[in-house]
Amino acid sequence: MDHCALIPESDALAGAWRVAREIHDHRAEMHGHFEGHARFTPAEDGVLRYHEAGRLNYGAGQIFEAERRYIWRRVPEGWQVDFDDTRPFHLIRAADHPARHDCAPDLYILRYQFEALPRQWQCQCRITGPRKDLDLVTNYYRD
Repeated sequence: MDHCALIPESDALAGAWRVAREIHDHRAEMHGHFEGHARFTPAEDGVLRYHEAGRLNYGAGQIFEAERRYIWRRVPEGWQVDFDDTRPFHLIRAADHPARHDCAPDLYILRYQFEALPRQWQCQCRITGPRKDLDLVTNYYRD
């Protein structure tokens, strides 16, 4: 890991993780959680393919199967995180520098905490907009 910027290298992220995500929807006054597994798979040079799958319990006992995929690409500034279709999502510059994704009219602010690698790490996401007011806290634990 780059201790100056607290940006992990590929080998610190690669492999399997257990995922626990808490969701607080302040607008809908609902709480949910996601539990599942994620894997960072090395692809071409400097690229990790991220896939997570699990169960989302949201609202009044509703349980859904859920999954998501991202492409993490190592760049000089940190990690460029893209959606699976290669649209840009956000740039992780340093753990103390929030990443942002403008998805008009919504705004996503993400903060990463990598200090506890290689055993665990965290992502906090704040989503605001005309119809959104959510906080998501995702904890990753080494499988």
